[in-house]
Amino acid sequence: MNKPLVIGLAFACSVVAAVGGSVRGIFDVAPSSDGAPQTSAVASIPPSHPAPAKARKVMRGVASWYGGPMFHVTANGETFDEDRLAAASRTLPFNTKVRVTNLRNGRSVVVRINDRGPYVHGRVIDLTPEAASRLHMKRNGLAPVAIEIVRNDVRTPAPNAVAGP
Repeated sequence: MNKPLVIGLAFACSVVAAVGGSVRGIFDVAPSSDGAPQTSAVASIPPSHPAPAKARKVMRGVASWYGGPMFHVTANGETFDEDRLAAASRTLPFNTKVRVTNLRNGRSVVVRINDRGPYVHGRVIDLTPEAASRLHMKRNGLAPVAIEIVRNDVRTPAPNAVAGP
């Protein structure tokens, strides 16, 4: 295993654990009592087709941002780029485009899922520094957000992705 990567991930986890803690009660929007993100209008969205407005899935929870020299490759094999509008999600498929709206100020940005995370309880999405800046949440580090699937292109290969055999 790559020793610098392991050290970087251990450092990132310890920083997140020390700073993160529980965010319940701090924001207007929090996970439900069982810790799962709040969702409404749940519907399946076929790949490569935008869903009608009534059938879109909206998830609410807390967003954070991540970056720095210890993140070199995302979970789908792309090179991490702090200036890209991208995000990490534990459950959404790679290449899914979602609109993230900061519920505190109404700003929104469309990002593409290309990584896995966040791994802190209560958080629903990790954003690149550029996406966090556009939502005006970079300084605070966390923000209550609504996440809506815009397009689900799971069959589209990611740029810079490592090709299989």
